[in-house]
Amino acid sequence: MAKADLISILCMRGIVSYQHFGIDIGDGTVVHLATESDRQRMSVQRVSLEEFAKGAEVSVEVVTDELAHDVVIERSIAAVGSVGYDLMIGNCEHFARKMKTGKGQSHQVDMCVSSIVRAAFSGVASTSRRYVIAGSLTAISQSKVLVAAGSLVPTVVGETARQGSYYVARKLKMTHEQADRSSRSVGHAACAIGGFVVGGPAGSAGALAISMAADRLSDAIQKTFLSRD
Repeated sequence: MAKADLISILCMRGIVSYQHFGIDIGDGTVVHLATESDRQRMSVQRVSLEEFAKGAEVSVEVVTDELAHDVVIERSIAAVGSVGYDLMIGNCEHFARKMKTGKGQSHQVDMCVSSIVRAAFSGVASTSRRYVIAGSLTAISQSKVLVAAGSLVPTVVGETARQGSYYVARKLKMTHEQADRSSRSVGHAACAIGGFVVGGPAGSAGALAISMAADRLSDAIQKTFLSRD
């Protein structure tokens, strides 16, 4: 680790795992957004690296378009004492990435929203018997749609492949952008295969169309509602 690194640890809340983020100040301390000792509110705090890690392995995040190290440190220290938290637009990852890159983003929230959108699209397609293609609603032969959209298999297969591919890519130290691009391709391919198994060529085309349309929608949601620049 080095001065101004974006660092994280793996945490568990019940059966749910998530990453907690902070900025390495370079002097043995870390600035992060966390619960205060009285557990009444969340605030930006400067703590020792040991207190931040709490015995967990500390990972250094690979990022692009980072700010100058001195700027990261200055911004982070100046933020100490700030109060406020919002799971969707103001969590610990939003804060740490904003300090590091100037953009308040949470890749964890983005990935979760994308998964929900894709699942919702599959449900809508199955109910309405039509697909979203190239950003517009296009009705397809109901007999084909019943076969292709009447199952969540393509979505489950695609999502499993996508999440697994993203995890492996991040472990290989790819940036989020690189991992997201590669995992999208893997997810689309897997979704198309799942659709083919369920509904043949029509099922494959329909499942792929939904997967790609869901990505466009989730990207729009993230850009509009889930980032703080």
